[in-house]
Amino acid sequence: MQHLLILLVTLLAFSSCSKTSEDTPDTETPQCQDGGFFVDASHGDDTNDGTSSCTPWKSLHKVQTSTFDNNTSIFLKRGETWHEGIAIPASNITISAYGTGEDPLLDGAFTVSNWQDEGSFVYSHKTDISENEGLGNLSMDGNMMHFVTWNTNIITTFSSAANDSYSYDYTTKTLYIKITSDPENHSFQASKIYTAIKAENLSNITISNIEIRQFSLHGISFQNCTNCNVDKVTITQVGGAIIAPSLYAGNGIEYGNSSSNGTVCNVIISEIFDSCLSPQTYVSNQVLSHIAFKDSNLSKCGFAGIEISVLDNGGTTGSSIDGIDIENVKISDTGKGWSGARYTTEGYGIKIKADDTAGTITSTSITRSEISGAVQDGIYIYGETGVTTITRSSIHNNKAYGISLSALVTQTTPKLIIHSSLIYKNKSYGVYYNASNAGGFDLYQNTFYDNHLINLALFAYPNKTFIKNNIFFSSSTMTHIYATSTLASGAIDHNCYNNVTNMFGYNAAAYSRVSDFTTDTGFEADGYGGSQTDIIHDPDNKDFTLTASSGCIGLGDSSVNVTKDYTGSNFAVPPSSGAYEH
Repeated sequence: MQHLLILLVTLLAFSSCSKTSEDTPDTETPQCQDGGFFVDASHGDDTNDGTSSCTPWKSLHKVQTSTFDNNTSIFLKRGETWHEGIAIPASNITISAYGTGEDPLLDGAFTVSNWQDEGSFVYSHKTDISENEGLGNLSMDGNMMHFVTWNTNIITTFSSAANDSYSYDYTTKTLYIKITSDPENHSFQASKIYTAIKAENLSNITISNIEIRQFSLHGISFQNCTNCNVDKVTITQVGGAIIAPSLYAGNGIEYGNSSSNGTVCNVIISEIFDSCLSPQTYVSNQVLSHIAFKDSNLSKCGFAGIEISVLDNGGTTGSSIDGIDIENVKISDTGKGWSGARYTTEGYGIKIKADDTAGTITSTSITRSEISGAVQDGIYIYGETGVTTITRSSIHNNKAYGISLSALVTQTTPKLIIHSSLIYKNKSYGVYYNASNAGGFDLYQNTFYDNHLINLALFAYPNKTFIKNNIFFSSSTMTHIYATSTLASGAIDHNCYNNVTNMFGYNAAAYSRVSDFTTDTGFEADGYGGSQTDIIHDPDNKDFTLTASSGCIGLGDSSVNVTKDYTGSNFAVPPSSGAYEH
């Protein structure tokens, strides 16, 4: 009898140790994880202590209303979904994931049904949006609907709108869609929560292994945030909320005002109303510095893939941005998402702009990155922007310029440095420079191919411009270099060209042979220009390496001191011209 009692007590002890939804052998009983605070949307309870994966909290609201010691980790359970955002309550906090399965999902959308027929394939829904919410984007059957700016009434808004479009009347809080089928046969999800994760006036914040979808303003917002970092995060379908009369907005990740020392790595960001990534100031006398974007993929953002902006915002002054580093980032199809090209003139791959009286940008570095498919310029630079350095990058197939820099006559700091890069098949000029009193232009070891009409166009420039060790190649008649006035002696040399009609337009004269250009200007005494068609292997299939018989091999000038080619291999001494060493 005593042995039976011992057996019963032992069985009861095992049965209360770990409760699961199905019988599990003792050897597979899950262990409780501790060392932080845990949140489980399905099985958590906000009355728990949250300090173990076996006693998790349920809501993000519980997290943002709690008090934490320094260096606290918040773990969200993988495979779970929260229809709420979080304002991080204190500094020195890491938000990450635990468990197995898909990354935890923050989803800011709600289901929309019960549509009213307005005629002409337009339907309406009166939304229930609270004071602290704002309606943003709308999806139908999981696909984003095309955004149309509300314009007074249904007729003026939708008269020329495509099917599967939506708009929002902010005044009446009414959502409108234009579709040709019965909306009750579809599933609609509208975003209404402004921001998934935000941190204001904090430091030492890390966010990793999280998925964010369909919030109405920002995916992640850092304002006046020091050492705030993001790693392995996916953000999609964000933005579209109206934040002022006729002003809609929303970025994937935004660093605002006096933020500093932040890093974004290994993120995937797509289908964003404005910009995928944006360090920006919009208040007077702000200093934003040292933000790095690395190893990421950005696509279909309406304003820009990366927007670096010192904004006037109605009269702000005295702000600055310094030390933005972009490395191994792929940016594609900006301006082609559900929001289109924002304000009709945007859709840049990378936009670097200091508004005329708002302040300055000091330095931006773009390395080993690819920018393609933008509806505007691949890289757009305007204003008092300091030094922009582009190395070992590929800028191609953008609808306007590959790279453009312009500045007012009074703006003196802009300088453009491009090394070991590929600039090809952009629908306007490969590089456009128009800044008469700025810091100059260094173009070394690059390969240009088939940019529309002109590979390199210089419309106004200081006597600080140097163009050496490049390849200018084309499959048809075009101008390789166009310059409206004289350049300093020795500014153009050691470049390699294939002969085409009107190769050069220089100071109101045209040249179709390198030898004639050299005779008249003294440039390209050490350059190469011939009828050779096999200078590079197969540029139409993105093979820009030199052929064994290329006239560009060993043609370069070692004094330019560019040591790495496009692939990271060392240049020989002397180097070959172009972005690849043979």
